[in-house]
Amino acid sequence: MGGILRRATILALVGLGALCSGQTTRAEMPTVAVIRADVFSGAGPEAKINADARYAAVMQALKADGIPCRETADSIMTRYGLPEVPVAIMPWSPCVSDAQLGHIRAFLNRGGRMIVFLASRNDLSADLGARTGDIAREVLAGQFHSMARVSDAIPALPRQLDFGINRAGELWPAAGGRTVYTWHTRAGSDAGMAAVVMSDRGAVIAAPPSAGDNGQLRLLLRGLIGHFAPGLWSALAPQDPALVGPVGHYRSMLEFNSALRRAEGDYLSGARSDMREALGLLSSVPDLLATGRQEEAIAASRSAKQRAWRAWWRSYPSYSPEMRGVWASDTVDGGWNDAIAKLRAANFNVVFPYMASGATAYYPSRVLPRTANCCGDRLAEAIAAGRKHGVEVHPRILGLFTMGASAELKEQLRAQGRLAKSPSGVDSSWLCPSNHQNRLQIIQTAVEMVKDYGADGVQFDYVRYSWTDRCVCENCRKRFEADTGVRVNAWPADVLSGAHKSRFLQWRRNMLTSLVRTARQKVKEANPSATFSASVFINWESHRDSFGQDWKAWIDEGLLDFVSPMTYVGDTDKFQEWVRKQEGWAGDKVPVAMGIGPFADINPRPTPQVVLDQIQAARKLGCEGFVLFNYREALAEDYLPVIGLGATSTPAEIPTRARR
Repeated sequence: MGGILRRATILALVGLGALCSGQTTRAEMPTVAVIRADVFSGAGPEAKINADARYAAVMQALKADGIPCRETADSIMTRYGLPEVPVAIMPWSPCVSDAQLGHIRAFLNRGGRMIVFLASRNDLSADLGARTGDIAREVLAGQFHSMARVSDAIPALPRQLDFGINRAGELWPAAGGRTVYTWHTRAGSDAGMAAVVMSDRGAVIAAPPSAGDNGQLRLLLRGLIGHFAPGLWSALAPQDPALVGPVGHYRSMLEFNSALRRAEGDYLSGARSDMREALGLLSSVPDLLATGRQEEAIAASRSAKQRAWRAWWRSYPSYSPEMRGVWASDTVDGGWNDAIAKLRAANFNVVFPYMASGATAYYPSRVLPRTANCCGDRLAEAIAAGRKHGVEVHPRILGLFTMGASAELKEQLRAQGRLAKSPSGVDSSWLCPSNHQNRLQIIQTAVEMVKDYGADGVQFDYVRYSWTDRCVCENCRKRFEADTGVRVNAWPADVLSGAHKSRFLQWRRNMLTSLVRTARQKVKEANPSATFSASVFINWESHRDSFGQDWKAWIDEGLLDFVSPMTYVGDTDKFQEWVRKQEGWAGDKVPVAMGIGPFADINPRPTPQVVLDQIQAARKLGCEGFVLFNYREALAEDYLPVIGLGATSTPAEIPTRARR
């Protein structure tokens, strides 16, 4: 595919190759101060309970909108004044001291604005353009049912807010103030009392803040803060595409849209359509705010950003032929039919479930004992689902790994001399690669999968040693001496660190290569159309010694129909460095389906964006496909839909033929 691909100018690669510099150009949310009451001299025993509840209600409302806040208190304000913020909120402080009032006035004089609920001092109310009286109880049921906006002077304020309280503070406008809300009854008539009075310096509200008002407090605070600190609307409901972002690798919708307009390619038509919708949504925000429809304005702005991100995902091109696979366990979330249907919906074309280790099977095998926790026929279920949805199933054999084997089975394997051995003892997790029975079972299992079950292919995994110092069992000694003609006096020291180390490393490589060679031959004899592949470690140069996995030799000899290096690297630059090396080792002799690990044990874990970047990087560097590790509900919900919007938006054939 190095020849077909993929040298076209595409937005995703522009973003990948040169990320836009600088910070995201979005509006900053204004910070507000919230004053907690902690001075209650002479206020009565219920004062603290009420004050804490009202403070919590305001904090909850601000948090719901993501408005950052600085917490302060009466006692702190008395000593230090109010912080440098555009707006301060007093949920209810029943005992405002002269010192506090002085700090509030200083705050107002330097341009700050106050929002006060049930002001406890007339001089504080007067500073905000209001006059307050006593607490009035409702005369008729439903008298204080709702607040109705008096005029359109502040259009971002909601037209009506339903509070449904049974008492309210008496409130009138004073010098510099004006009534912006009046109380209305449940029947909708004017109750003749001001509910909110506002001036250029702040607002006084005749009702206590409550957490049980179904979001009405949040709407009121949002409208008032947005009036006094207009940057709130630029942050909550931005209408300028230059302030909405990031979008993909671009700082803003404006930058992405400019790049999209310059780019060429019919495959971008869907992305362009989404961007037109996104820009249309943004253009509706001013009118929505002007008519007091806060929620709709915010929803339109958020939908615009979501639509812009959808356009970004759709800007990734889709190619064929291409292998689009996932590794999987023997069982999957939702069952095989559901999982493969979701893979097919995203135009993935192959799944690699492990169905056997070197010691046990996850299906009723004639070759291997069945794992203790296995029921039914998982291999048959997976293949049936694959046939139904048109997705190939290539079961994996975890070649020399003993996963799934019980303690009793491992003891049998140990007694039979079939477990690998290190200088310090037996490795119960690994089979000896030179043992004839181990090799025969692995080969027979592969044949069983493609012949008896009709699997589309089989993939070898864990075809390696567990480390450099094994296997040094007595059978390996005999085989090594017979194969090389070398007489080893000090075993295993002479082969691990002595004169025969180099020959021993090569012998280990040959042992695994011969296993792969025979397995391929038998698989092709049993089912000529079945593919034979391997998932391999990332670094052939060093791992051929440390693990004996000489996968370049397997490719050079033509033993694989394709190879999947497990390049589980979170950093995309480092990922590309490895892919370049792996493509060089493959030598344009066999398709490379690059392994990418969104759920591998790496830190940081690749996000959907990083996975797409790595898919694009692999394509750009000549790979014929990719395989993701591994299938689970989070992959189906968070990754497949995003990838399927663009990068795999059209079906693809599987490229398993040799490149030459």
